[in-house]
Amino acid sequence: MNKKGLVLLLIVSGLLFFSGRAEAKSAENYFSEGSSAFAQKNYRKAARQFEKAIKVNPEDANTYYYLGNCYFYLGNQQKAEECLQEAVELDPELKGAIEVLIAEMREKASGETAAEKKWAVSGTFGMEYDDNVVLNPSGVATAISDQEDWRGVFNLNLEYRPIKEPLEFTTFYKFYQSWHQKLTDYNLQGHTIGLRGSVKKEPWRFRLQYSYNYYYLAHNDYLAIHSIIPTANFVQEDKLTQFYYQFQNKDYLQSVPGATNQDAGNNIFGINQYFFFKNNSYLKVGYSYEDNDARGRNWDYGGHYLLLSGLCPLTENLKLKLGFIYNPTRYKNVDSVYIQKRKDNEMTYNLTLTQKLNKSLNLSLGYTYIDQDSNIANCNYQRSIYSLRTEFKF
Repeated sequence: MNKKGLVLLLIVSGLLFFSGRAEAKSAENYFSEGSSAFAQKNYRKAARQFEKAIKVNPEDANTYYYLGNCYFYLGNQQKAEECLQEAVELDPELKGAIEVLIAEMREKASGETAAEKKWAVSGTFGMEYDDNVVLNPSGVATAISDQEDWRGVFNLNLEYRPIKEPLEFTTFYKFYQSWHQKLTDYNLQGHTIGLRGSVKKEPWRFRLQYSYNYYYLAHNDYLAIHSIIPTANFVQEDKLTQFYYQFQNKDYLQSVPGATNQDAGNNIFGINQYFFFKNNSYLKVGYSYEDNDARGRNWDYGGHYLLLSGLCPLTENLKLKLGFIYNPTRYKNVDSVYIQKRKDNEMTYNLTLTQKLNKSLNLSLGYTYIDQDSNIANCNYQRSIYSLRTEFKF
């Protein structure tokens, strides 16, 4: 090669080198501009910048990830999934998190019709076999039958969401009814009305809910509850941390004055940690503390809740959910009937198999075992509940 050829080769090589450096810098600039627009929820502008970044550097998984999110918020589910799948191809370590994200996108997309109509209807109906019927609508057993029975159960949830952005506002109504075959005195009917507001401030989700519950027991007025629940969720790529507080004012409408009066102000403070894995599985770990300040001294107590649960898909349409709760409760005063302070340790085990039939219907088979060990013999009980339910959502 002569001297002119060598000089020409060096010039071309230098131009290619600096051109590559400029392109790399340009890709970074496009990504930075896209990230800024994404943070401001200007998803159309963000998508344009991410697309420009990909043209310069098509090997960056992070850019495809954010572009996929942009397409989802812009309503293009197909392109969103294509970009997310491309991100997985470039960086296989993202597979677990992206599979969870795609599943959430599909679930949210399946509810778009209800969202556009601003309303949603869901619920369950089915049968349960209970080998020891217990009355505990507010979480504490107030009557233990020591008898078995079959019952039909029906739940209905209605929601209306007139405002979605920037503050989501929802009104709701819930109905519950149980019909026992033999123990009709335990038939319970519940009505709940409420308001819920939520707002997003990445990476936080804040929610405030008020509800009013009214229960009838065997067609008689039984219990009224006012509830206020503020919640804060800290959302990360593969986990979610939830902080919550619940206040309830409980009014037992058949209570009599004195030590046995169950009317109370009830406070619960809690935290839940969710871990999300591939194939739409998750693990939940939680703790909460409950303080019940009752008018009757027999019902003042403090309790701890330790919770562990998880969801594991067995097939595409069959899911297994397992749960465990340990609840030690200590009553603060000497019981006026049993002349000692009551101490309860309750353990609850749950197993549910859910088969998806179509986008609106699921079939659920469940088993719950409750073992309450108390230092007061009349408060000891074991209970097994077998259930078969149909779940619906429109």
